[in-house]
Amino acid sequence: MSRLSVVAMLLAAEVLIAGMAVYALGGGGVPFANMHHADFAAAPIEPMAAGETPAVAIDDADSRVNVGVSNDGLVHVRDLTQMRGAIYSTSNHPQLRVTRTADGVRIERPAAHHFSVELFGFSTEAIQVDVPSGSHVQIARCSGADVDGITGGVNVQSQDGHVTLSHLRGNVDASTDDGYLSATNVQGDRLAMESNDGHLTLADVTVGSLVARTHEGRIEASNLKIAGARPDATLHSDDGPLRVTGAFGPNGSYEISTEDGSVNLRVPQSSDLAIEASTSDGRIDVDGSSLARDDSAPHRLRLGAGSGTMKLATSDGSIHIYTNGELLQ
Repeated sequence: MSRLSVVAMLLAAEVLIAGMAVYALGGGGVPFANMHHADFAAAPIEPMAAGETPAVAIDDADSRVNVGVSNDGLVHVRDLTQMRGAIYSTSNHPQLRVTRTADGVRIERPAAHHFSVELFGFSTEAIQVDVPSGSHVQIARCSGADVDGITGGVNVQSQDGHVTLSHLRGNVDASTDDGYLSATNVQGDRLAMESNDGHLTLADVTVGSLVARTHEGRIEASNLKIAGARPDATLHSDDGPLRVTGAFGPNGSYEISTEDGSVNLRVPQSSDLAIEASTSDGRIDVDGSSLARDDSAPHRLRLGAGSGTMKLATSDGSIHIYTNGELLQ
């Protein structure tokens, strides 16, 4: 055995002992002897019939959740969790629990109240859920998610990890405490996206109401279409630039803003908007021509009849407006 290997093993042992000491002092009260090798083999889960439009509730705080469309109209659940190598724990890792409910299926993993240490091992926690396309999917907790092809509406709350949404229909609400959010080919009455720490990306999104917020990161939206009887949209970043290409329907109310960064907006020539743009530190230009700078007052621009109202604002950055941003058909 090489000297490097011996040193690595000694360091790993010290980490294990120190971890157990901290755990015990913190009230864990679990002696070293209670640690055992954490063998985990995911139990197979039989497909479940729940109708064409089931409510599918998922709660697995430590797993990445991947949701797709099944090809047989059933709900399929696979636990992809793996634990390999020298992993020691005070108790076994809990199995997924899948139950039939009155209106669909509930998928959850009981809380793991144990202490574990990985020594020359690795673990991944993930689940795959395939459901009928008309399902309504609600993910109460997860460590990131990928949702594709659902037409009955989606609600995702991630504690840690990015969320990707693609080819969805219906109302969609997604949030993450730490990670980026992306929405591609989403159509519905409402889309809401919020990240505490991560950028937002929207492409080919058509909705009547949009809320896209991030506390730290940029926002990029392409081929965005906001349409309806009274459409509305809010895109805001506390710290990051915004680049938006979209069509905003008449009689709507819109706000695109950032506390720190530039704002780049492209709208079609046929737009019907009254735009109010303001910046505390930067310039404002329209189709490449700078407007007279006056930090004390907003600048106004009317496109068409101006039936829709839009506010563009940044505390630190320039605003660029282009009126030839034709969208893809």
